[in-house]
Amino acid sequence: MLSSKLLKSLTAGVLVVGLGVTLAYAAADDQIKARQTEMKANGKAMGALAAIMKGEAPYDAAVVKASLDAMAAADAAAGEAKAWDASSMEGATIETWAKPEIWAEGSQVGAKYQAWVDARTALAATTDEAGFKAAFPALGASCGGCHEMYRKPKG
Repeated sequence: MLSSKLLKSLTAGVLVVGLGVTLAYAAADDQIKARQTEMKANGKAMGALAAIMKGEAPYDAAVVKASLDAMAAADAAAGEAKAWDASSMEGATIETWAKPEIWAEGSQVGAKYQAWVDARTALAATTDEAGFKAAFPALGASCGGCHEMYRKPKG
C-alpha cells in the first residue's frame, strides 16, 4: 500500500505536469492566433498591392508604403509572440494550417522567410509605378512559395 505522503506527492506531481501541459497548449493557442493575425495582415496588405499591380487601383506610393509597413509590423508582432516557434505546432482549441514540416530538421522555411523579407525590402525601395510593377512579382512568389510547401489546405 502506498503511504499517504507518497500518494499526496504523486497526486501533486500529476497535477503540476497536467497544469504544465494545459499552459503549454494555452500558450500555443496564443502563438497560433498571433501567426494567424500576421497572415491576415499580410493578406490584407497583399490585396491592396495586388490591386495596384492589376490596375484595379491607381499606383499610390503611400498605399505601397502603408501596406509594406503593415506587413513589417505584423512580422515583428508575430516574432515577439514567438508565433513561429515549434511549441506552436499544435494548439488546444485553435486549428493551425501550418504543416509540421516547417519545424522539421532541414526545413527551407528560413530561406523562404528571408526571400520574403528581401522581396519586401526591394519593393519598399521602389519609387514609381514601373519599379513597383517590376518588384512586386517577387513578393507574391515568396508568399506562394512558402504557402505551397508549408500550409495545409483550409477546410
